[in-house]
Amino acid sequence: MQGLKRLTMTAAVIAATVVATAAVADRGGDPGPGGGGAGHGGYGLERSYTVGLFGDMPYGAAGRTEYPRLLGDMNAARPAFAIFDGDLKAGGDGACTDELYTQSKAWFDSLRFPVVVTPGDNDWTDCWGRYGPGTGGYDPEERLAFERRLFFADERTLGARPMRVERESTEAGYADYSENARWVAGPVLYVTLDFQGSNDNLPHAGVDGETRSDAEIARQEAEHDARQAANIHWLQESYVKATQIGARGVVVTWQSDPNFNNEQKLQPEEYDGLLDLPAELRRQAIAFPGQTLLVHGDSHYYKVDKPLSYDNGQVVEKFTRVETFGAANTHWVSLTVDPRDPQLFQLSPQIVAGNVDDR
Repeated sequence: MQGLKRLTMTAAVIAATVVATAAVADRGGDPGPGGGGAGHGGYGLERSYTVGLFGDMPYGAAGRTEYPRLLGDMNAARPAFAIFDGDLKAGGDGACTDELYTQSKAWFDSLRFPVVVTPGDNDWTDCWGRYGPGTGGYDPEERLAFERRLFFADERTLGARPMRVERESTEAGYADYSENARWVAGPVLYVTLDFQGSNDNLPHAGVDGETRSDAEIARQEAEHDARQAANIHWLQESYVKATQIGARGVVVTWQSDPNFNNEQKLQPEEYDGLLDLPAELRRQAIAFPGQTLLVHGDSHYYKVDKPLSYDNGQVVEKFTRVETFGAANTHWVSLTVDPRDPQLFQLSPQIVAGNVDDR
């Protein structure tokens, strides 16, 4: 197995490659890169605003019935923008047809504000048929390429009123990774990363139901290694940018539950595709003077905690994790950025009344 080649970049090298972060639109429309002044995306440094967080939906027929109610609830709440943290469907809920992605895009575009999307494992890594008959027949890399063309074709997000973001694909050597985005709103820098459940597409024969050929396993391992290096590069560069602009907080979004508490740790360790990026996030969050918020889905339980520790066992108090709703719970989470709050981030579950049902 080809192991992940860790990226070793000094801050000076990263800083030399950082390009200006694209600005976030206010509700008046898309101001384009640099709008709003001072690299803060049109949001004053002392202005509060709210972001909608959701993902892992719709799952199954019941979820498809509930999802329009969630979208209506978010439209009524009018967040500044929303972030979808992956998984357009349940893994066992049919195949990854083109219609899955086009219908999902239509739903995202029904929201009356910008929507930033990051892929999920059910969108591509599992499309070979991990969940059995009727769920496969597709090449995972081809499905990711299709998703990239549809969702991440240019610097604009999805949503009825898209905003501009910076994409890693604009950097030399990273042309494939258009799903990795970055933008600034007020005192916060946001970054998305294509980091997946299903062991981040690092397959091994006999592990987690893997039945593909050795050649196909090797091809997917190579995909994992290259994308992981791109993710680490983008994360490191984003923290350099955050420091350069004096950001008070960084919000990182990916799909995978990173197993901070070793809930699903794989043995031997070289089989575990979820080690390197969370470890790099921990290093960056500790070094960064401001707050870090990690947003992810994957396990489908709303959760807010502080799962990281320093080497001495003390909690990393400036790092917070929120796991969004999903699967049978078609609800969303509001993130309020309040510059007057020393903790900066305020999180609140938004329960869609029509979606509460004893199934």
